[in-house]
Order: sequence, then C-alpha cells, then structure tokens
Amino acid sequence: MRFATSKRRCCELGQYSGIKQVARLGSASALLAGMQSYLWSVVLAAGSGRRLASVTGSTPKQFWRPSGHESLVEQTLTRLSPLCPADRTVTVVADSQREHVQDWVAAGTRARVVFQPDDRGTAAGVLFGLVPVLSADPEAVVLITPSDHGVGSDDAFRRGILEAVAHLQHTDSIVLFGVEPSAAQTDYGWITLAPSEVSAGVRSVAGFVEKPPAPTARRLLSAGAVWNTMVIVARARTLFRLCRERLPDLTRVFADCLTLPPGSHEAFLAEQYRHLGAYDFSRDVLAPAQKLSAYMWPASMGWSDLGTPERLARWLEARSMQDTRLEHASIAS
Repeated sequence: MRFATSKRRCCELGQYSGIKQVARLGSASALLAGMQSYLWSVVLAAGSGRRLASVTGSTPKQFWRPSGHESLVEQTLTRLSPLCPADRTVTVVADSQREHVQDWVAAGTRARVVFQPDDRGTAAGVLFGLVPVLSADPEAVVLITPSDHGVGSDDAFRRGILEAVAHLQHTDSIVLFGVEPSAAQTDYGWITLAPSEVSAGVRSVAGFVEKPPAPTARRLLSAGAVWNTMVIVARARTLFRLCRERLPDLTRVFADCLTLPPGSHEAFLAEQYRHLGAYDFSRDVLAPAQKLSAYMWPASMGWSDLGTPERLARWLEARSMQDTRLEHASIAS
C-alpha cells in the first residue's frame, strides 16, 4: 500500500469529525493525514449479552443505558469518532436488535448500521462487517473492536490505534491489542509475546491462552503476557485473506457477495446465512495464524471487558466518581 502526502488529501482528512481531539497525539495524527487509504472501523455489537441479564434485564449489555447515560456501544462510537467518521464506521447489529438502534438509523448520525441475519459465530460477524468496507475501499485499513468494553482513557486508546496504523506502513501484519494485566484473571484470554519489539510499541505474538486455570494465569502474569482485548487493526483484505485460509467455505459466501452490486448484498446474505457454519474468530482464525503482531496498552488506560456483574458495578462506580469530579471542576472554574 502506498501513502500519499498531497495537500488535497490532508485537507480531506482534516475534516474528520473531532480530529482536533487527537491533534495532540503528535506524529501519529500526522500519519493519519498522510494515509492514501482511509481508516475504517467495524464495531461488533450483535452479542446477546446474556451474562449480564441479571443487571441489564432483557437489554443486551452493549445497548443498556444506566441511569440515562450513554450505552457502551455509544461510548465506543464516541471514542472512535476522531479516527473514523460515521460514514466509515460500520456497526454490526443482530437483526433481532433493531429496536435498540432505530433512533440512530432514523437520524443517520451514529454509524453505518448493518443488520446480521442470525448468529453464526464471531467469524461470520467479522466477515459480515468487512463486506461494506471492502466494497467501498478494497485497500482500507480497518479497526475491529467489540462494542461492550469499558475504557477509562479514550486518548490512550486512540494513541495505540494510531501507533498500530504507523506499524502497518512497513508490513502487511495483523495487529492485536492487549492490555497490561493487573491480576491473574482466569476468565480472560491472554496473549504471550516475543521478547523484542518489531517496531515502536509492537511485538510479535508468540501464542494465545484462553481462560487459563489459576496456576497458569499466575505464570502468564509473571512472564509478561497481556490480556487479549480482541481489538484488531489490519488491512481489510489481509483479514479477509486470513479468513479464507482458515475457513474457506465460510469465506467463499462473503467473497461471492462482494462480486455483486452493493444493493444486492443484504438480500444475498439474508438467504445464505441459514446455511453458514458457526465459527469463533479468535479460536478458528487468529489462534492458528502465524506472524501476528500485538500492541500493549498500559494498565492505566483502565480497560475491562465488563463481563461480570461485579466488573460492571465497579466500572459504573468509577464512571460516576469521574463525572462528579468533572462536575466539581466545572463549578470551580
């Protein structure tokens, strides 16, 4: 992929919604202004959220609005907006969850929402989100992220994304994002890393360990492994090629879809989805892959998967305290 530095492209990218919010990130934002291919994002928001039903009721976790605050998916989209405006942000939502995003669709302000016909595992969900990206821009660099995680520092999150994009100037790699662990969690996935950096902040992936027993988790913590956030940055075509290598039958359906006019994609996939096998993107695509890279966010970024009622409660309490501090600071000023 080539990177352009024309004044016209710099002006176009200078019109990003909220780009001034990341101007202080320095050279990484200059990189964004020089990219020939636009950065896209795919937000995976089709999960059922059953694990937190005791807290959120019948509303999936990503759409739940505690005490009138933004939902987690809305927070995710806000976090991404300085990097990817709405027309280059694809949010994958289950067809059965239309009621939760109908106001976005009506207003046209949040993102390009695509409705997945059925749950066929996360591999199909990723491919489903890649279709509109590859259809519009085959050379795109894409950020794929869950929609229901907690992030304390949006600036730190965006800084990591832009540094991963910088790494992709020199390689056709896939960059996964880990976070520096604060405990030997047994219900998180872990990434083990090679000892040396391949570029600033980026190291090679040595392996994956999914939900280890306590003794293994303690060894991983001591060895410098990181929690797997399932955030990914790569060229869209590279991800699609990896899916085709690992899951050829599944990927063939989406490749066939891309040969059709964009207006035909929805009907074609609605018909094909009932025949798709169910596969897990992490287990069936990433885990067997070679030459993956990883970027580690610091623990101070304040990441959590919010996967248990206890973690969600701690997160909400921390957010409430942060809001109170900001309110007091505003009154004092």
